[in-house]
Amino acid sequence: MRKTACLLTFLLTFLTLSAQQVKLQVEGSAPAAMQTIYLVDVARQLPIDSVIPVQGKFKFTRMVEPNQFFKVGSRQLMFVLVSDGIPVSINFDKGALSGSPVNEKLHRCDLQAGALEMTMQYAYMAQNKQRLDSLRNVWHDILYDAVSSNTTNIIPAYYINEVAFFTPYDEMKKLLSPDKPYYNHVLAKQARMMLSDYELKLPGKPFIDMDLPDSFGRQRKLSEWCGKGKYVLLHFWDSNFEPCRIDLSRIWYCFDEFHAKGLEMVGISLDTQKQDWLRTINEFRMAWPQLSDLKGQESTVIETWGIHTLPVNVLIAPDGTIVAANLFNGALEDKLEEIFDGEQ
Repeated sequence: MRKTACLLTFLLTFLTLSAQQVKLQVEGSAPAAMQTIYLVDVARQLPIDSVIPVQGKFKFTRMVEPNQFFKVGSRQLMFVLVSDGIPVSINFDKGALSGSPVNEKLHRCDLQAGALEMTMQYAYMAQNKQRLDSLRNVWHDILYDAVSSNTTNIIPAYYINEVAFFTPYDEMKKLLSPDKPYYNHVLAKQARMMLSDYELKLPGKPFIDMDLPDSFGRQRKLSEWCGKGKYVLLHFWDSNFEPCRIDLSRIWYCFDEFHAKGLEMVGISLDTQKQDWLRTINEFRMAWPQLSDLKGQESTVIETWGIHTLPVNVLIAPDGTIVAANLFNGALEDKLEEIFDGEQ
C-alpha cells in the first residue's frame, strides 16, 4: 500500500512538471561552413545541446520551461528565440526565422539590433566617437521600441536589462510594472534590481551619509562634501571593470570642466585590491577624493546606496538632496552645463 502511494505521488509530481513544460522544436538548414549547430540557454549563457547538420539540415527537440530564451547557431551567427510550444524553422543562408508571431517579431528586433551592434563595433575600432555616439542613440531607440511595443508579450524580457540603463525612472516604472507578463522573468532580474536601487536615489531625497577610508587611509564622511553649499558628483566605480574604465575619461572631463565653476566630486570604489585602485587613480590623474573600504561585493556601499551595477553616478544639490542619478550618454555633461553655464 505504501509503495502504491509513493508511486502515485511520483506520477502526480511527474505529470505536474510535464504539464508545466512545452515542446521546443527547432529545425532548419545551414551552410556547409556551419559544421556544428549549438542550442544555448540564454539565462545561463551555456550551450545545452549541439547537432552536426546532415546534408545541411539540423533539428533540436526537447521539453523545456515555457518562455525560456535560447540562441541557436554557431559562434559566427546566432538567432534568438523563445519557447512557446510552436515549432521554429531557421534558414541560416537566408537569415530567416519563422514560427509563432512572437518569435518572428523577436527575430526582426534581433536582426535590427545585431546589425547596428556590428556597425558600432566598427566605429569603436576606428575610434570614431561621434559616429559611435550617434549609432548608440539609434541602438537605444531600437531596444526601447522592442520593449515599449511588446508590453503584452514576453519579448521585453530579452531587452529590458539593457533598456534600464538609459530609460528614466518614471518610464521604467511603467515598462516594468508587476502586471507585465515579463515582470518576473529570470532575464528581467537585473532590471528589477536596478529599479529598486534607483528608488534609493530618487530626485529630492536626501543623500545617504556613510563612513569610508580614503586613498590615504583616513576615515572620511560623505557629509564633509555633501550638503555644504556646493554641487557634488558621487561616482561609483571599480578599477577592474572595463565599462568603468571607459567611463572614467568622461568623469575626468566633467571634473576638469566644472570643478573651477564649483563642482565637487567624490569617487567611491568597489575595488578589493588596493594596488589596483591606487594605480588607476594615478593612471587617470584623479585629483578628487577617492573612498573605498576595499571589500568589493561585500562593501556596505552596495546596500546603502543600491549599487548593483557599475558605473553609477549621483548628483547632489548644495542642500544635500539628490538632483539626479545614472546620467549617461551625454546627460551628465548636459546637466552640469545647465547648472554651471546657465548660472553665468
